[in-house]
Amino acid sequence: MKNIYKTFCLLALSSFVFTSCDDSDDNTGDSLIDYTKIGATVSTPNQTITISESDIQASGADYIIPYTVTLNEAVTATAIVELIQTGGEADSEDYETSVITVTPGNTTGTGYITIHSNAYIEGTETLELTANSRANVTINNYVIDITINEDYINDQLNLELSWAGTYTVAVGDGADLVLDYCTMDFDFYIYDSDLNDIGFYDAATSSCPESGTISGLEDGFYYVVVDLYDNPLSIYGGGVSVPVTFSWSQDYFDDVTGSVTLDAYTTDSTSGTYAIASITVQDGYIYSVEGF
Repeated sequence: MKNIYKTFCLLALSSFVFTSCDDSDDNTGDSLIDYTKIGATVSTPNQTITISESDIQASGADYIIPYTVTLNEAVTATAIVELIQTGGEADSEDYETSVITVTPGNTTGTGYITIHSNAYIEGTETLELTANSRANVTINNYVIDITINEDYINDQLNLELSWAGTYTVAVGDGADLVLDYCTMDFDFYIYDSDLNDIGFYDAATSSCPESGTISGLEDGFYYVVVDLYDNPLSIYGGGVSVPVTFSWSQDYFDDVTGSVTLDAYTTDSTSGTYAIASITVQDGYIYSVEGF
């Protein structure tokens, strides 16, 4: 009986030793280290900010809001903090944020919220951003609320008149001369519905093509008129057709774009004034352009 009991104890002891040795193999070196995340505070100059989109557009630069993360102590592993959208109607067309990376040995970092002016018709928009730890740091519950008002709407209509090209004339003894249509001087003007010149002279230069931008017109109906100011090519004759193309576009308004070509001029023409298109303005920025 004593022998049986002794054998049982030896077996139990062997089992304990084997189990203990087996467990110790899983807990060696760094695996025993329990990394504790460092606490940090996220802040901005203000937690509630109202921004005028029209002011952004007028300044010609985006509106920048810095945000900062301050750690309780230097990190031993890289800490990453970001701002994520948790509310509001604004989207990636209206803003962007940068990520803060704090490298080992440091305690602070700065990122930026950038607010854009995109010229879409949107009305007042809001944006809620919440601080989020992406790696190795515990942060405070920080939220910034941004309101973007005074919606900027693009009221500029871009216009261009082009007539680029060349033609060849014989000048005797088998010699040919290549002549450039851009030697001709075309201009275009804007007339009101009573055919009064409204004083738009941006496209009355010697450039080829001629271009200009209109804005601030009163609601109503207008004509675009093309005029041949000068043509040094007329001395060569030939009567070659010179197509003149008028085109238009309005940034952020994809349906306001198009062109029309006028075939009323030749290399022999010395003058000529023609209506090439009409422009209707509504609410100061809604344009409807049609070619004749």
